[in-house]
Amino acid sequence: MKRSPFSSDQIAAALKQEELGMPLADVIKQAGITERTFLNWKRQYGGLPDYPQDLKCLQEENAKLKQIVAELTLENARLQDVLEDKRSKHEHYSSPS
Repeated sequence: MKRSPFSSDQIAAALKQEELGMPLADVIKQAGITERTFLNWKRQYGGLPDYPQDLKCLQEENAKLKQIVAELTLENARLQDVLEDKRSKHEHYSSPS
């Protein structure tokens, strides 16, 4: 699928302008797109009222969750190392010489 040269913010701005009452001809002229492109955007994104803001919020939450997973994975590795150290010391003292 071909990627649009327009950002989601630009698409949302064009849709919002038309929604606020700006004539379609002015919106497409200002955006530098065809009417067909605008109608495709409206069909795709018209039902998503806060698409760019929601996406940004989800991306921020995803980054936080990835950070939490990384921290927990690191802590788990540290605990595994401590456990292995304790096991090896225990085996060293309990093995008959």
